[in-house]
Amino acid sequence: MGRFANNTTYHGNNRLDKAIGIYGGTFDPIHVGHIGAASDVQQALQLGEVRMVLSARPPHRQQPILSAAERFGLLQLALQDHALLKADNTEIKRQGPSYMVDTLIELRQQSPNSPLLLILGAEAFNGFMSWHRWQDILQLAHIVITNRAGYSDQLGDQLSAYIEPFISHDKSQLKQQTHGKIYQQVVTVQDVSATEIRQRLKARELVAQMLPDRVRESISHHGFYR
Repeated sequence: MGRFANNTTYHGNNRLDKAIGIYGGTFDPIHVGHIGAASDVQQALQLGEVRMVLSARPPHRQQPILSAAERFGLLQLALQDHALLKADNTEIKRQGPSYMVDTLIELRQQSPNSPLLLILGAEAFNGFMSWHRWQDILQLAHIVITNRAGYSDQLGDQLSAYIEPFISHDKSQLKQQTHGKIYQQVVTVQDVSATEIRQRLKARELVAQMLPDRVRESISHHGFYR
């Protein structure tokens, strides 16, 4: 079943530990769309928790406006009222580019008997084959693909062919193995993006419905994105 985890399928009296969701992002800033999608997946799949992993130094995109410490502070504020969503600073503590495969290796070492579920929006998943060591991801975790406002869920031919053997339509399989399945989960679509929020803040336009109250207040207090 791969070189990263052993005994990945359990039957009979053998039981896996609680399933853990992993939701990564730059969170520049964290907004209601991130929280809504993570909460929907947690509830639909009955996960023990979802770790919101802040990408400190994203390797495949423009660097964030705020520092990792500032973004993580906002993330912590946003999750204060969400007991099963946890702010995770694994990629802040690690040096070098923030590659998800390295984070999954760390989490797999910490929780060898837990199903790990990497939660990705359809847009992010469409670029999956450009990721660092992307072939190793399914040896470490399941992948849960969510829908996103304004983005088609149609995948490229090469990616579609690759994932075909891993697709599952039975969510119970996500808790019977620690990794190796791809599952699609519909979430409530919220048409909001961090890019639009930053633009609105710079123009001093309203963002009240896009951000958790504590996050909006902190951004205003510190003058972020102005």
